[in-house]
Formats: sequence, C-alpha cells, structure tokens
Amino acid sequence: MRQIPILSGFFNYLTAPNLPRTSLSISETHLALITLKRSGGEFEPRNLGVLRLPDGVVQPSFTEPNVTNEPMLIEHLSRTAAQAGMKSVRALSVSLPAGSARSLVVTLDEAPASRAELAQVIEWKVERGMGQKFSDLRINYSRLSEANGRPQYLISAASEPVITQYERIFKQLGWQAGMIAPHHIGEAQWLIRQGLEDDQVVVSLNEHGFDAVIVRGNEPLLVREVECAPEERENEFYRLMVFYRDRLAPASSSAPLSRVLTIGGASEQRRFRDVLSSAMERHAVALDPQQIGLRVDPNAPFNHFASAGGLATLAWG
Repeated sequence: MRQIPILSGFFNYLTAPNLPRTSLSISETHLALITLKRSGGEFEPRNLGVLRLPDGVVQPSFTEPNVTNEPMLIEHLSRTAAQAGMKSVRALSVSLPAGSARSLVVTLDEAPASRAELAQVIEWKVERGMGQKFSDLRINYSRLSEANGRPQYLISAASEPVITQYERIFKQLGWQAGMIAPHHIGEAQWLIRQGLEDDQVVVSLNEHGFDAVIVRGNEPLLVREVECAPEERENEFYRLMVFYRDRLAPASSSAPLSRVLTIGGASEQRRFRDVLSSAMERHAVALDPQQIGLRVDPNAPFNHFASAGGLATLAWG
C-alpha cells in the first residue's frame, strides 16, 4: 500500500520535485486551506479558506487516531475548500495538529560506517526520544549540517494509526496528500526560506503549551514541543531561550538570536518578544507576515494558516 511520506523531499528536492502549491493545516480548533502564488520574492494567497471546527472533532494524539467524527471532519474540509473557492482539490501538502507528529534534531557521536549502521542508530534515537516502537511509526530523517564535526539529522515521525486515519479521510474526499509534516515544521519553513545568518525562532502556541523551532540559516537547529498550562508558557519559553543562549549560541556571538515569529494573538506576540529580549539581554524583533515574505491583509488569521502557507512555499524549492 502506498504510504504518504513524512517530510518527503523537505531538504532533498530530487526526491519530490513537484510539491503542490496547495496546502492544508489541521489543528484542534481550525482548518486552513491555501494556495499560494509568488510575486517577485514574496508570496500571497491565491485561494484561502479558514474554518473553525466544532469542539472535540479533532483531538490531537501521537499514538491514537485523532478524529472522533470522520463524517463531520469531511464535511468541514469540504466547506473549507468551498470557502477558499476551490472547486476541486487534487494534490496538496498537509500539516497535522500540534502533538500528532513529532520532530527531533539529533546529533550523532560519529558518522556511521554504513547505511545499515545509520538506520540502527536512527531507530535507537527515535525509540529513546519518542517513546514508541520504531515499527509503529512513519519516519523520515534528513541530514543537516554538522555540529562541531558531528553529524546531525532532523527526524520527523507520526504513528501509523494517526496517518492511516487521515489517509482514509483524504481518500473519501478524492484528495491526494503528497506530503504530511508536523505543524511546527510548516511554520518554521517561513524562517528556513530566509536563510539568514543570525538564528531565529518560531514559537507556536497551542491549547496544551507551545512548540518552538530555532532555525540557523536554512535548517532547524532545535525543536522543542513543550506541554504546560497556558499561564506557564512564557516561563517555559524563557528557560528554553536561556538554554539556547548558554549551550547553542555560536561562540562568535554571545546572543545572536533576536528575531521571533510568534504564532498567536497580537498581545502574545508582544509578550514573547519581551521574553526573548529578557533572555538574550538585547532588543528582540517580533516578526509579522510582511517581514517573512507574505503579502496578506493585516486582519487575515495568519496564526491559523501559517503552517499551511509555509508548506505551500516548498513548491518553489
């Protein structure tokens, strides 16, 4: 049976040269469907639909099927496509709800001597880091730049029960999902595309905490999925940024990270900018859609379609 790849071709476009310009993001609360067009070095939506889901229809889980009412989700997916003005949806990329797929950046002690040895090491890292049997997961791993001469990999995973249910739903709609990715990877793509020399961070708030991806150049440096009460998110983010400052910041600069893309409301964007400023002991910038290359109405619900939009940019490599 054909399997939808996790992050297929994310860093190797030779394996997936024709990623679609249409993407879907599914969260616990919303659906977003977007088709992008490119104008110069910027993007803007050609089609966009964002629809709130009834409570409880999607319940994110890494180990169990997410959708409690498949017919209702199918109905809302169809309504989202209609709102976006898409009479037919064929190929698309999909980002799963926060917590339904996971990512790790792992550093190996040394380069494996063979592909078989690499596969064994990755399997051990996955089971240790994700707490699930390797055979129960859909896995993708991509080579990153070395860290102090040691090889690094980005690993993304989703469990078979989760992927199988979404595959079944898309099949009923006649939709072909060419790529599935964790929610935070779609959002991080906005920073990855920029390829700036200085580090950047995207922090994505959700019902159960937040996800954070620190980006260096055009690669993820660190991925953290933090579960905590809403009132603890800023404290936990501060601790993460202090860890970065003390352990991961380049030796040539005491605190190069000063740009944060917060996927949340305006007040949360200001608060997390201030937390970053405090942790780095320097002025920080809260990024908005225009600064990351997206031309869109300021009132558009970017926080609900940021992940879908980020995946859609992959169509341009």
